[in-house]
Amino acid sequence: MTRKGVKAQPRQAKPETAKGTAALSMLPMEIQVGDHFTDHDFEWEVLTRPAVLHGGQSLRARIRRPGLPETEREMTWQAHERVQIRRGS
Repeated sequence: MTRKGVKAQPRQAKPETAKGTAALSMLPMEIQVGDHFTDHDFEWEVLTRPAVLHGGQSLRARIRRPGLPETEREMTWQAHERVQIRRGS
């Protein structure tokens, strides 16, 4: 239902990933264990909850490439930057 004189704006499609699941743009403090994201053309999985650093200005979490335990490392994000996350993949 629209009001008189107000045009309905078209909905924008959510970005799709290669696996067909929608990517969510969120702040690092909203990242959960098991989330997936792409960085430098590689798929990464979040292993730990993000921990606060530098008085809340940045966050750090352990990540790894799925199925490759030897790739485990820490990733740091600035608290204000958005990350494209895929859940439930």
